[in-house]
Formats: sequence, structure tokens, C-alpha cells
Amino acid sequence: MRRNLLFALLGGVAATSIYLGLLSTTLHGFAAGMLLPSAFFVLRHNAHCASLRCGVEELAVNTVLYTFWIMVTLVGIDALLLLKRKLAR
Repeated sequence: MRRNLLFALLGGVAATSIYLGLLSTTLHGFAAGMLLPSAFFVLRHNAHCASLRCGVEELAVNTVLYTFWIMVTLVGIDALLLLKRKLAR
């Protein structure tokens, strides 16, 4: 479980880094769409936010969101493998 959490956290950081890198390319629309849920979350809590602190909050929220979904996927895969092992016995 600890290993899955570490992989999920590193994956969340990597996904956020990749999307930030894609913002300055021709895939700007795709990257902006992937970063949009965290922007909505930050703006919902502070509607008049335009400082560096808000940008850092957006990156942190995006990392947590991707970490959560990667962790859910890894736990699901582990559960399926455990169920397959149990059924094979």
C-alpha cells in the first residue's frame, strides 16, 4: 500500500509537470483542459485570486487530484489481482 501511494504521488507530480509543460506548446487546449478542474476548485474558494499563491494552490490541488485517481487505479488493480489469485486456488 505504501508503494502504491508513493507511485501515485510521483505520478501526480509527473502529470502536473507534463501538463504545465504542454501549456506552452500547440497542445495548449488539451493541457488547459486537464488543469481546469483544479483551477475551478481554487477559484471557487477564492474568486478574486490572481497571485502567485493561487498558482501554487492550483498546482497542489492538481497534484492531489491526479494522485487520488492514480491511487484508486492502483488499488483496483491490486484488488483484481488478489481476486484472480483467490479464484485460481
